[in-house]
Amino acid sequence: MSQKHLNLIYAIKDGIGISIESVESGLKCNCTCPSCGAVLVAKKGSKMIHHFAHHSVDDCEYGYETSLHLAAKDIISKAQKITVPPVYVSFPDSPKREELYYESREINIDKVELEKKFGNIIPDIVIHACGKIFYLEIYVTHKIDEAKLAKIKKANISTIEVDLSSIDRTITYKDLKNILLSDSKEKAWKYNVAAENKLKQFYANADKRTLMSRGFAIHVDNCPIKIRTWKGRAYANFIDDCMGCQYCISTNKDIGLLCSGRTRIASIKDFDIPQNIRIENSNAEIRKSKQAYIVSGYCPNCSHKLVKRHGKFGSFLGCSNYPHCKFTIAIDAKTEESIKP
Repeated sequence: MSQKHLNLIYAIKDGIGISIESVESGLKCNCTCPSCGAVLVAKKGSKMIHHFAHHSVDDCEYGYETSLHLAAKDIISKAQKITVPPVYVSFPDSPKREELYYESREINIDKVELEKKFGNIIPDIVIHACGKIFYLEIYVTHKIDEAKLAKIKKANISTIEVDLSSIDRTITYKDLKNILLSDSKEKAWKYNVAAENKLKQFYANADKRTLMSRGFAIHVDNCPIKIRTWKGRAYANFIDDCMGCQYCISTNKDIGLLCSGRTRIASIKDFDIPQNIRIENSNAEIRKSKQAYIVSGYCPNCSHKLVKRHGKFGSFLGCSNYPHCKFTIAIDAKTEESIKP
């Protein structure tokens, strides 16, 4: 086994866990391996990182992992504060990018419980803070699997996973403490109640839409932002339009296609804006986007090429997809000059 795997930073002495920093050097430490129970020697020289090693036997398979778990639990149980990672709202089965909900922040710890059973879950650490509880799981070789995550979601308990699987095996107790208690990339929410509630709020402000198969295309009729029109009726192309639309909240086959175009909820900050203002702002952005299409020489309703036509009221641009698309726009010399050939 690699020398790096010998560096245990936590051991058992007199039946309780103890840090390498709290014992005498050599066999005087009177410590045993937290996994196999073999005698350990405390190596605390001036040229190496302090650590425990097995004295007369080869390293056991789970000694390092068990040592990290014990050290982590000791650090958390003694801590008064902990920095929790940022909270993001993600949109599964949707083209929308995740959104930052809360920045990482330091909170006071009221109480810590270790290996306590909650229903059919035994989390590594339970932290009581701000009148709520959350789980903290230590990942060395076994991360939270789908079965355990399903149980956590069913119990509706926020859970942080600390990923120690890739850290330097020569990590010190002090470095581990910094990872666990400070703002670190190793910590992330596997499930967060606040984020889940916000996602449900997005769902509640969206409408279920039906997909219509027409030839080789899949359409969604009655597009609320009128991204395309055909014979005066609004629709959207599912692939070209919906999959890139900020109002496409879900395409999950069980939930269905959820569209928030009617309520114009696209981001978390939209919940704080009155609906009439949201719609007004959204329509302004849509007009701006359509104008960009026109300047490029394409129809803003169906993306077909615009062609110059002449009528009794003067020149205008019309969609080449006429009569299916009846988009027209009057042009003057300045407008015509701005349109790309």
